[in-house]
Amino acid sequence: MESLTKRSFTAKEIENIAQAAFGCGCAHSEELSEGWANSAYALELEDGRSAVLKAAAESEEGRMRCERGLMRTEVEVIRRVESLGTVPVPEIYAHDASKTIVPCEYFLMEKLEGASYDKIQGELPQTQRDAIDRELGSYFRRIHSVTGKEFGYYLPNAANSTAWDDAFIALMRDVMRDGQDAGITLPMDDATLERHLELHRNALREVKTPRLIHWDSWAGNVFVKNGRAESLIDFERALWADPLMEYGFGKFGYSAAFGQGYAEEDARMNADAEEGGVASRTASLPEGSERSQKIRRALYPLYLDLVMRVECHYRGFGEEHTQWAHQNLQDGWERFLTATRDC
Repeated sequence: MESLTKRSFTAKEIENIAQAAFGCGCAHSEELSEGWANSAYALELEDGRSAVLKAAAESEEGRMRCERGLMRTEVEVIRRVESLGTVPVPEIYAHDASKTIVPCEYFLMEKLEGASYDKIQGELPQTQRDAIDRELGSYFRRIHSVTGKEFGYYLPNAANSTAWDDAFIALMRDVMRDGQDAGITLPMDDATLERHLELHRNALREVKTPRLIHWDSWAGNVFVKNGRAESLIDFERALWADPLMEYGFGKFGYSAAFGQGYAEEDARMNADAEEGGVASRTASLPEGSERSQKIRRALYPLYLDLVMRVECHYRGFGEEHTQWAHQNLQDGWERFLTATRDC
């Protein structure tokens, strides 16, 4: 996807990056077009090794409020998830935020061998897709075992809070302000959205523990190889949040097998905790009553729909995609109203 936030690199710049990180030159590089925010290049090094270069824009000026510190977030979260030892993520080879070699922050990571799940889903038999989705459910439950001290953005932020209702409403407000700054006409005005958020604040309050979520965990950010999930990528939008905000539980989601894999892993983790005498450290997920979960599962896709619409302006996406995002938000707003009408 073409984006205003993507920076192009010269062969000399890539050569300098390779020399600094690996001590050898780059024999060949190819720009990867799949990403929506950051630049990415596949590198073939002169010593036969491979890597992927991922680079941020030179400045965060003019970015959405939810798009600050994305690269640092991604690197820190990948390393954090890798430390679990049970969730596949690419190895990070180097991270440079000094802007001394090139005028932007970048990192180099392992080049994966599989294919993006979204590109091959339709070619796989349903049984294989279910197996992958069940596996993903298990992986995301493990990621959600990582807890934090406050809800909201992964990096410290004034909008973060020890209460999930305050943090989530702050996330929504940030996107609405970005829309206002861009002069975007949205299907709902501030007052209407605020009224609905306040109406459902108690449902958000039932979430008590800040948990690490990937959030942008759609099939395009899953690599598959030999019928298995080879790796999860693109953790740049990670949050401390309610696990029900994860893509797998949203309106697009995966299959029912994702929920099955999640529940099975949840049961295993709780059984292991009880056997180890540490049951108090683990709680079954998701939290809250069925009514609360229903409301939250209606709220979270609306946040995603808002982001996808407002980011069109800040990324310079074309008219066709912008029209799709606008209609998607309109449909999402109506879906939210219908889903919460009797709640």
